[in-house]
Amino acid sequence: MGVPILLPIGKSSRSNPITYIKGYDDIRQLFSREKHAKVNGFKPGHFSFNVDGGRCDFCKGEGEIKVEMQFMADVHLKCEDCKGTRFKDEILEIKFHEKNIADILQMSVDQAIDFFNEHNKESIANKIKPLQDVGLGYIKLGQSSNTLSGGEAQRVKIASFLSKGNNKKKSCKDSNTWNIYGRKRINVTS
Repeated sequence: MGVPILLPIGKSSRSNPITYIKGYDDIRQLFSREKHAKVNGFKPGHFSFNVDGGRCDFCKGEGEIKVEMQFMADVHLKCEDCKGTRFKDEILEIKFHEKNIADILQMSVDQAIDFFNEHNKESIANKIKPLQDVGLGYIKLGQSSNTLSGGEAQRVKIASFLSKGNNKKKSCKDSNTWNIYGRKRINVTS
């Protein structure tokens, strides 16, 4: 039995590949265990741009400010407070092997897997690996889902399905059938 993959992974600018495959929780845990984070009482939530604590107060973790224009398209400007990183300066001071949380989110999938394997964090690398397995090694971990193409978003969904960890063998079929909305169907079977 196949699972059709048709819907986008998220329309929010906060939705991204690493959160969709449930790999970001482990990265936030890793940063919260760093000595400087413990001294300052930073918990995993401080390393999220979705909640108050560590996210930039000015842009609310968006990394940009939206300027609404009458009769024209809205303009998005990089936040001057966080310089687009989405986090407060004190959060960016916490580093794991010379990389802060924003640096990690800017890494491509391939770079992140190499980085975490190099620093003996195979469990995190293994969480990210399904993105590489479906050919998305070039996208950034924190890349906004609304910048992904339809095919990339479908592959993120497939990666999420593959990361669920069942011991059954799974396969993906890219069928040449189209649904009533004109979208190609991809079926994941186990």
